[in-house]
Amino acid sequence: MSQTEHYVLDAPTLVALGGDKQVSGLIHAAAASDDVRLWVPVLCLLEAERRRAGTVDHLGVLVDVLSTVDDDYAMALTVAELGRTGIAQDAAAAVHAARPNGTLPVGALIATVEPGVYEGLGAGVMDLRR
Repeated sequence: MSQTEHYVLDAPTLVALGGDKQVSGLIHAAAASDDVRLWVPVLCLLEAERRRAGTVDHLGVLVDVLSTVDDDYAMALTVAELGRTGIAQDAAAAVHAARPNGTLPVGALIATVEPGVYEGLGAGVMDLRR
């Protein structure tokens, strides 16, 4: 019996989806397996759209592979707390989504092309630049 792997995609990773082989590989792995789940915080999706217009439309075709994480008060609280320390809102949303919660009791890894952003934030990271 295999254990499901959970990954949170942040805004830089969503922007990189257009041509990054590692990011595309992760998307394909999730599409081909029931053991890989990808999560996208809505705040990260909106930041990716701000950085690269059309990202939301592009990701709309992947609704069977990507599960969105809706913003709620708990996320707002995390974003506000981390924001006071200088962490960008989209990165804070990714941290919140990756932390253990009711949906993901053991949490998830943040799959990112910018892993340095998450140093010292207590979130596991999968470096997609390798």
